[in-house]
Amino acid sequence: MEQLLLTLILMSMLHLNSLASLINEKSYFKVNYTALKQARKAFMAFDTSNLQDPPMPPKSFSVYHLDLFEKSKFKDYDSVFNNRLAQDHVRATYLSSRLRSHGSTKNKKGIDSRGRFYARNSSKILDQILKVAPTMYMKGHYVATFRLGSEKIHNLLLIDSANYLTWWQCAPCIQDKCFKPQFYSIYDHTTSNTFRELDCVEESATCISSDPDFHCSLGSKACFYVHVYDNGETTKGFVASEIITFPSDNTQARINFGCSIDQKSGTDFSGTFSGIVGLSKRVSTKTTGGYSLPSQLGSSLFALCLPSLTSTQPSFLTFNKAPWIYGTEAKLLKNKLNPHFYYVNLYKIFINDKEVPVDPSWWSGKKEDHGVMIDTGSLITRFPHDLYIVFRYIFREQVQYPMLQYPIGIFDTCYKDIEGNEEMYFPIIRFYFGNVSHRQELMLIQERVVANLQGFYCLAFLPWNDKTTLVGSHQLQGTGLTFDMKNNALTFSVDACD
Repeated sequence: MEQLLLTLILMSMLHLNSLASLINEKSYFKVNYTALKQARKAFMAFDTSNLQDPPMPPKSFSVYHLDLFEKSKFKDYDSVFNNRLAQDHVRATYLSSRLRSHGSTKNKKGIDSRGRFYARNSSKILDQILKVAPTMYMKGHYVATFRLGSEKIHNLLLIDSANYLTWWQCAPCIQDKCFKPQFYSIYDHTTSNTFRELDCVEESATCISSDPDFHCSLGSKACFYVHVYDNGETTKGFVASEIITFPSDNTQARINFGCSIDQKSGTDFSGTFSGIVGLSKRVSTKTTGGYSLPSQLGSSLFALCLPSLTSTQPSFLTFNKAPWIYGTEAKLLKNKLNPHFYYVNLYKIFINDKEVPVDPSWWSGKKEDHGVMIDTGSLITRFPHDLYIVFRYIFREQVQYPMLQYPIGIFDTCYKDIEGNEEMYFPIIRFYFGNVSHRQELMLIQERVVANLQGFYCLAFLPWNDKTTLVGSHQLQGTGLTFDMKNNALTFSVDACD
């Protein structure tokens, strides 16, 4: 089967000269192993005890790579990266199952006004549904520093562009049901003058009771919820309202959030962060409860700068105004089967001057589920299996070094450092959106293309058993992402963050 596929590739490539002529030179980037080792050593040695917010645009939060706070749990950077890959595999497994089932749900449990649990059957919700991806994405990749309540308590919240709820630990908790954050203090709503309880009976829009995760209690008038994640992590609490403060300009905004009073009824969360900030798309305009943070702030535009994997400097998450004047613009596409995710119009891929032949079915050609998914909660970009074989073959053909005949971890295309040679050269990968032109080009080099694992350089892309192509944060590290819902555009600003 694979030999037949490669034969078809070679035949197809004979007809691609006209497109390939737009990229008329073979170009390679170089990686320096000494510089890479120094960056990783500095990352592992960095002291996180005295972080400072950097200069930022108005309405912004500082953003860090989560591993900067969790690195003390590991003996070296390779161990950090292996853990990162393991967590990414869990997320990819979940996403693949969710894409196939189009968001089918399971039975859930919730809490009544006296803290007791009640059970109810879940149902399939198409619109006005608040979804939190039930995966081990709790071990995601980026955290933002938030200031909560009248006391401006600092908390780290995990960022997820596929998540539709913002929640954080909210004392007083059910006895022994909250964990002590490793960084900063736990938020206590009884000491905040700006905390508000919400009446879900009179203000029904504050509680999406059609979602099986939520329940409006007629007795207490509180909106209780529970989320059970794929690996057993569980958060339970009630919906409330609070002020958040932007450290960039000291302005404030009031949002509805999940006041989580029980995080220990399932598998324990990481103690590094206190909750999640949801950045997914707003689907319905008929309800106000449970909207993601951009929707609650009334912002049709937000920008997220993703730090590189070894960066010790903060970047930022900002709302309402694009902070960069340059970038490659992709069109945001509507995907009816997965409306909360972000899909773009990826058109062509080149490796140096060679186009990767693409069967339209590999990029979901149907109108209801077309597009290529952008997911900051995922790490490694994944292609449908057959597309990956094509992609991998062309990449190997362009590399001038002997390839290892065995995999390194999960990667199957790896190369050993050449003794006495500090620098190695690998092919440039180019993504084109909408058409093949320099204005529509996203060029990938350095660790966006190859990952160094155990002293080997490996192609940092993977196959998976889904027809969707998913672009992860490893390929977007150091890149500014501007999500503009008004103009249905996602702009990539390379090297904007470090």
